Amino acid sequence: MRTLCIFLICFITFHSFGKTRFVRVVFSGDASTSATIIWDQKRGHFMGLYLDTVEPSKNRYRQELPLTSRNNWKGMTNCLVELKNLKPNTRYYFTIKDTEGFGRTYYFSTAPNTPEERLSFIAGGDSRDNRPVRVKANKMVAKLKAHAVLFNGDFIGLDLNYQWINWFEDWEYTIDTDGRITPLVVSRGNHEKTNIVLVKLFNVPHPKLYYNTTFGGNLINVISLNSEILKIGGQKIFLRNSLEDHKNYFWQLPQYHRPIRAHVGFKKEMQTQYRNFVPLFERYSNVRLCLENDSHTTKITWPIVSSQDKDADEGFKRNDEKGIVYAGEGCWGAPLREADDCKSWTRDAGKVNQFNWIFISKEKIELRTVKYENVDKISALTEETRFYLPASIDLFGPKNGTLIEISPRKEK
Repeated sequence: MRTLCIFLICFITFHSFGKTRFVRVVFSGDASTSATIIWDQKRGHFMGLYLDTVEPSKNRYRQELPLTSRNNWKGMTNCLVELKNLKPNTRYYFTIKDTEGFGRTYYFSTAPNTPEERLSFIAGGDSRDNRPVRVKANKMVAKLKAHAVLFNGDFIGLDLNYQWINWFEDWEYTIDTDGRITPLVVSRGNHEKTNIVLVKLFNVPHPKLYYNTTFGGNLINVISLNSEILKIGGQKIFLRNSLEDHKNYFWQLPQYHRPIRAHVGFKKEMQTQYRNFVPLFERYSNVRLCLENDSHTTKITWPIVSSQDKDADEGFKRNDEKGIVYAGEGCWGAPLREADDCKSWTRDAGKVNQFNWIFISKEKIELRTVKYENVDKISALTEETRFYLPASIDLFGPKNGTLIEISPRKEK
């Protein structure tokens, strides 16, 4: 009996302790005034999220916030706290208290709410299940200090619980040693088997996963689309309305997983996107760059427009004044493939692990493609030096230069 009592005391004591892990921050509205903090409450009970705009001492925070919601999904207890009415361009420190006490102090920064300030983004996808490679990419995220990561689908391979848990374990490498978190803006890939997984794990605000996120006042509208569902109907209506509602923004940036014209030969052409997305993109002069993934290679096009002329290549032709640059096609760790289906309007393409690093101002978009294999040799930037190129950074672009500059459309 005495042994049983000791066992029960130890069992109850152990399981009353808390443990939080996989802390992430997500943008899905106005990134200057709202965000969602999400984590897995592995054991124990949540007691409060504490938030402040100054670095706290001895866990003294000015705000205590309750949970917004909780769900059990993919083997995790996902806890969400939605933050609203935040101050723009402000660092927010936070910690999570549970039955074990206060956890680690983290922080993230809201975006500016004025187009006068330049912004930095990391864009990519297709991390899948090659953990050593995606950890290198994640370490590079921590070093570059972007305002946000635009993660464009295929987080995992088979959408299994253990794969998601491994993904979030590896995503911890994006958190800097001082607790800085780079917020995410996510879209769905074909290896996410359902829409609901991104709703549960990342608080995507629409059940069909098409939505927009704004940065820098009227600087940029990021449009996240879902290439795994119908391109007509509700999604096309949303796209048309979002483009129209933000036509006075300096830039609009669509991201979607499947490329309209893949640069890997066996991948199918996305004719439904060509018919339903491209005409809308081209109607608005502030759409000059689209982000794509899926093929496990890399490509950057010259500015192109849709065309049925005889000299068009797969329905597009180069047009530097009015065209759109299409960039991406992976790869954050998924198995690499040869870029064996280049077009006449392909600027560069190759079989490399990479993500895009994008600077955006009123005047132009600057796009570079970062090869992250040498991440351990790269010195970390700060939020003050985030627009500098670290020494030894390895950039893709052997034929036509490592910097792609995109200017506003020249209307005649």
